[in-house]
Amino acid sequence: MIDKIQWSIKYTSIDFLSSLVDVICHATEDKQKILNSLQRILLISEDKFQESEYEGHWGNTILKMTALLNRKDTNALVKRIFEEISFNDRENLLSNLENHIDHKGNLFLRVDKQMLCRNRLRLTENEGIKLRFKPNKNKIIEQKRSNKIDDEIYAFYRRLIQFTEK
Repeated sequence: MIDKIQWSIKYTSIDFLSSLVDVICHATEDKQKILNSLQRILLISEDKFQESEYEGHWGNTILKMTALLNRKDTNALVKRIFEEISFNDRENLLSNLENHIDHKGNLFLRVDKQMLCRNRLRLTENEGIKLRFKPNKNKIIEQKRSNKIDDEIYAFYRRLIQFTEK
């Protein structure tokens, strides 16, 4: 793992302002097991989540858990994810990066909930734990190399994915 000093020196341009974590827990799933996995693997404590309960199509209970993370927690989460994802997840993300960035420059990822409960961090394109990361655009603009902010944001994410090491 990269220690804090290496991370801050190597990734001074990498900074996020906040993140949003959305988790759907179906009636057949163990809420506490999911929360414990989020704490153990993604380092998000249970007390960060707000819960909303909904009724599913068949009358079953659906629990939506949402956490809005501050800058410090967000940057720790980003670091954790990119230290732990596999080479294949990293390559897939690089190949499809444009599908993970919106018009505001936010980065969207999905973590496989089932694998997380098995102590593995894997990205998925299917239903999973949804993550939205809001970058610090001011930091990106300060260090820009081109005139287009969209190009800078894209390059920012490519650097993040390519150069984060285990």
